[in-house]
Amino acid sequence: MSDLPSHRLDPRMLRVWYVSDVIGIVVVAALAVAAWAIVRHLGGDVFWVYLIGGLVELVCVGDLLVSPRVEMATWRYDVTPTDVDLYHGVFVKKRVLVPLVRVQHVQTKQGPILRANGLASVTISTAGESFEIPGLAEADAAALRDRVAELARLAKEDV
Repeated sequence: MSDLPSHRLDPRMLRVWYVSDVIGIVVVAALAVAAWAIVRHLGGDVFWVYLIGGLVELVCVGDLLVSPRVEMATWRYDVTPTDVDLYHGVFVKKRVLVPLVRVQHVQTKQGPILRANGLASVTISTAGESFEIPGLAEADAAALRDRVAELARLAKEDV
């Protein structure tokens, strides 16, 4: 296998992943409280709500402690004149080469958490799939989007 791609995500993406995971933990806790209230109102045994809710929260906290740092350490990408090379994963490492001749469109997007951190993601779409580079500085994301779009146009002209 050839060398790994050289470009990494913006370090602020780590904060975005932590915030997203904390929001998920809060949502799971709110759902557990709602389930507890419903079961208690119906006269059921709330032990199972405690057990299941606690286990789900434990998994979410474990994910918060492990996944963001591992994902940040492994996420890499490169754009060459012929393809986009992506490498990422926490437990299962995934390496994808997206031929530029197959690219149909490229877009940048921001949710509220990315926007608050000055980041954007770049999505590269082919006829069959979409591939996302999740955390780049806004200017870097726009430049990467434009570069991939131009290289894809040139690749299609060469065919």
